[in-house]
Amino acid sequence: MYDVCIVGGGINGVAIAERCGVLGLKTILFEKTKLGSGASSNTSKLAHGGLRYLEQFQFGLVKEALQEREALMELYPDVCKPLPFVFPVYEGMFEPKIWFGLKLYDFLAGKESILPKSKKIPLDQTKVNLPWLNMEEVKAGYVYYDAVMDDYEILQRTATAAKQCLVDIFEHEMVTHYNKKGSTYEVTTNKRVVNAKLIVNVTGAWANKFHKDTIVKPSKGIHIVTDSFCDEYASILRAPQDDRVFFTIPYYGNTIIGTTDTYYDGDLDNVKATYEDVRYILKAFNHFSIRKIDLNDIVYTYAGLRPLANATKSKLFASSMSRDVEVIENDNVVTLVGGKYTTHRSVARKAANLILQRVHSGHQK
Repeated sequence: MYDVCIVGGGINGVAIAERCGVLGLKTILFEKTKLGSGASSNTSKLAHGGLRYLEQFQFGLVKEALQEREALMELYPDVCKPLPFVFPVYEGMFEPKIWFGLKLYDFLAGKESILPKSKKIPLDQTKVNLPWLNMEEVKAGYVYYDAVMDDYEILQRTATAAKQCLVDIFEHEMVTHYNKKGSTYEVTTNKRVVNAKLIVNVTGAWANKFHKDTIVKPSKGIHIVTDSFCDEYASILRAPQDDRVFFTIPYYGNTIIGTTDTYYDGDLDNVKATYEDVRYILKAFNHFSIRKIDLNDIVYTYAGLRPLANATKSKLFASSMSRDVEVIENDNVVTLVGGKYTTHRSVARKAANLILQRVHSGHQK
């Protein structure tokens, strides 16, 4: 008999499993393919607070993410490292707003942040930092800091830590269904049957499989990877097509450019970058660059699905685990929807505490 059965081996599922193990809960986790094979290894590779969320006045979310960014850099200094971003200011942009936003970002990170503070830089330095950037309409340049991470490596290390806490983790094992048996659940996979007091569904874009209602509306984000043209500095820009933020990020000798954000209703197990997706990113980048790139410059592409909560079903959300994670509770089956990779440790702490209370109290909701 397990205390908790976790379904889904992305970063949130693995982190919750590790934390449950630390708390002494007998825990099992099932992942139908490989750990991190979904969204958790197809991110923008950033540990960040989410500068754009300041425009939406989500100060609490940004502060939480910035605190977790610091923790990730301290825990994994070899695979989560400081990354300077150049923020070019163009004609028509309100520069005082940008400066205030960057200073607010610094403030929310706290006085103890290990990263340098943002600063304004001369135009000639902007050109040195981003030699590919077309400077014709750039009227100012700023530098701020976030962090670049190896998302897959961090997930693997978290899984290793979970196993050291005696968590049972099974890859290539799909949960087909579960049934309530008295006060517990019988969980059936394609290989075995186990019993657990509580089930945690952290399957991301696949969460609808275990619900009669549509609780998740997946959004596809794709990135293209080219040969390196920015060795040290990343950049933050806005796509001329729709004003969406996109980045150029130096990563393991290449450059990542992305991302898109489009609702997705296709095959969840076969998510790919389409020609239209790639063309969107190429057009956005080439708008700002004197170095034009085309399909021949792409080394590879990758795509992932963000598990966005379906707003039309918001009445189902019983509580909030993190400021961008919704929690749906149905008896002792708990589903987590949403989340940022950066805040996975915070989500895991809060989720594990909830699980501990439910298991020990035998509470049925």
